[in-house]
Amino acid sequence: MNWGTELWDQYETVCTHTDSGIKYVKRVTSFVEERIHAEQNYAKELRKLVSKYKRKEDEDSKYTSLKVFASLVNEENDLAGQRELIAEYLEAEVLEPLKTLAKDITAERKKYLTEGTENYRQLKASLDSLDRAKKQYEKASEEAEAAGIIRDKADQDPNSTRAKMEKLTQILRGKESAQESAKNAYILQLQETNQKRRLHFESEMPQVFNELQTMNAARMDKFKALLVTYAECNRKVFPIINTCLDNITQSANKVNSTQDNQQLVEDIKTGFPIPGDLAIEEYQGKENGKAGKKKPSSSSVGGGGGGGASGGGGKTKAEPKEDFSHLPPAQRIKKLEAKVKEVEAAIAKANADKTAMEKMQTIYSANPALGDVKQVELSLQSTHTKLEALGVELEKFQSLLAEAKNPKPVAESPKSSRSSLSAPAPPKSPPKAANKKNVSTTPSQEDEWGSDDDEDDEPEEKCVAVGDAVRSGMMLYAFTGQTEDELSVDANDQVRIIQDLSDGWLRVQKGSKQGLVPKAYVQNP
Repeated sequence: MNWGTELWDQYETVCTHTDSGIKYVKRVTSFVEERIHAEQNYAKELRKLVSKYKRKEDEDSKYTSLKVFASLVNEENDLAGQRELIAEYLEAEVLEPLKTLAKDITAERKKYLTEGTENYRQLKASLDSLDRAKKQYEKASEEAEAAGIIRDKADQDPNSTRAKMEKLTQILRGKESAQESAKNAYILQLQETNQKRRLHFESEMPQVFNELQTMNAARMDKFKALLVTYAECNRKVFPIINTCLDNITQSANKVNSTQDNQQLVEDIKTGFPIPGDLAIEEYQGKENGKAGKKKPSSSSVGGGGGGGASGGGGKTKAEPKEDFSHLPPAQRIKKLEAKVKEVEAAIAKANADKTAMEKMQTIYSANPALGDVKQVELSLQSTHTKLEALGVELEKFQSLLAEAKNPKPVAESPKSSRSSLSAPAPPKSPPKAANKKNVSTTPSQEDEWGSDDDEDDEPEEKCVAVGDAVRSGMMLYAFTGQTEDELSVDANDQVRIIQDLSDGWLRVQKGSKQGLVPKAYVQNP
């Protein structure tokens, strides 16, 4: 398991982790320096050192390197009162190599982070170029549209001369040519940006992650070797404490770089997929086009420490929930498994208590002088109630765990032209569809480009007007659009229902935006 594929969206966290590793080496270096000073001051100073560096979080850590250091500090307490000669060995064979290690991995980490920063800079530059090309395309389209309107008005004006019409026609052709050139430039830049995104997420950044992983493993392996050397330095002077030093060696051999790297994956892996390519955004006309002028979001770059599907954006800490739904998928499963084990342990303990109390009840019933049988019966009743509550809780968390491990598949979009990852189905009891009484057939709206040529290859979609006028409705559930003709909305949003399509979708308007939403997601007034 490698960081390049498993932790692609945790770049900031991995950077912090490797920085913590350097600080950890420096902390151990400081420990050895003070250990030498403690040896010179005999047992009193040595025990002060142990007291300073003994940390409960190191002993309880999931990482083997931290646990080994905690074990080492504990063993040092047994070495108190020994001779000062050990300081010479520690300084030559442990302290100086630790300083060198800290210096080397600091320089190596800086090199890899520089590569990562450059990769993100290039990706951002590509996205900025895409945004500029898109804006130029939209501007050229607006100018061509305006020129067409002016020419059409002049054509309808009986006072317009032939020369004027020829001039306006020439201007229109120039604007249309500029529009086509801008669109081609936009498409070309979109292809280049998508290629850069794939290279960024599939090659460049995985290489940086794997280099950081290799560096981190080398650091821990070197630290492991230095811990063994540390023990040997003591052994040279104190043969009578070989048992204590053997314990340090055995503890040092438990440092496992593979296990620690695996632990980091388990701790921070989100389980979110790598984002796909960007889709071309067709020109929708001057008025509707304004709603589509959006600068690429920060999530387009991806790779940040966040837990979003694209790995970017700000880090907003979600409020903890009992079912852990505020956590990313992988972390939620981990928490639910722990909760199930916790409840099962509580049930096992309650059953053991129940068995013991039943035996006491039998004994007290036979010999009341030994104890109050009524008190035992009350305790048994309380235990039964507790077991029932624990059983319900266990069933609940087992159900949540099964649901988290096997999420329901998302419903497929009714239109083949839309994304294959369509909107998720509503909850088990979706709202009833709008009453189709008094529904009349109306023609579908034409594309704002003023031409139906692009629709010749698609089957005609039956559209039904909702009543005699446009109606309003409220969104019961949030919906995220997967294609350019679908509209993203939040729960409780008020929308205007424009058309009721025959395939279970509604065309609605929210503010200045129009698009499709699932009919079952809308509650009509």
